Amino acid sequence: MKRQPGDLLIIGGSEDKESDEEQAILRQAAKKAISEDGGHIVLLTVATMEPEQTAETYRRAFGRLGVRRMEVLDIRNREQAYDPANVEKLSGASVLFFSGGDQLRITSQMGGSPLLERIFALHQEGVAIVGTSAGAAAMSGTMLIGGPGSATTNGSNPCLSSLAMAPGLGLLKGVIVDSHFSERGRFARLMGAVAQNPHNLGIGLDEDTAVLVRNNDEEFTVLGSGGVYVIDGLGIRFTSLSDMHTQGILTVHDARVHVLARNDRFSLKGRRPLPPLSPGTP
Repeated sequence: MKRQPGDLLIIGGSEDKESDEEQAILRQAAKKAISEDGGHIVLLTVATMEPEQTAETYRRAFGRLGVRRMEVLDIRNREQAYDPANVEKLSGASVLFFSGGDQLRITSQMGGSPLLERIFALHQEGVAIVGTSAGAAAMSGTMLIGGPGSATTNGSNPCLSSLAMAPGLGLLKGVIVDSHFSERGRFARLMGAVAQNPHNLGIGLDEDTAVLVRNNDEEFTVLGSGGVYVIDGLGIRFTSLSDMHTQGILTVHDARVHVLARNDRFSLKGRRPLPPLSPGTP
């Protein structure tokens, strides 16, 4: 019998790593490594420029959650992604965890390599894949790599001319993911990304917030303390995206926006919210 692909846990960044009582998101990530005999987590630090510090932070966090083994796989260049020894380090893992940093490093250093092909194969065999911040952005087929946010200082609406996208890993198709969403004022850039790609759902994730994608990528459940914002552009009847507006303001008519919180569910296939899970449902 063919196995279902593994879960995807997509995190908006800055997930709780300290609280002994909560850590709901990392607890979910740790669950499979704890429950499977010999299972462990492989932390992929390709995105960050501080791999040692990142590894130590997660080693402490997962250790508190009862994970007995966490391996670190740090890829600094493409040659290392072709090294059979690095590919072998994935063997036996039940969870693969992409850290934050720069999502372009993930795709540029690993794209098309034997290491990434092995990751895809393991996911199809049931291995869970987790991505936080840059690791979350890289999950989708179309990846946001830059654009306006709260960094604008003159109080005006951000200009979308700086919106930048690139191909992602494609682990979750038909979506565009943006992290640190409310904290960095990224609504306008995700709306712009959806306006450019209306068939893709835009998923904005607040910090310490995640979506757990299950059932062969058909639906997700919200975890954590913040909100998830889903922008559906299929119904857009007008957009000024192709026009040059003097004030750099994007006009969009008839886009749909869903705001979701902990335990809320969403059908990616039906593009609609689902009834929330009752408290305590696994």
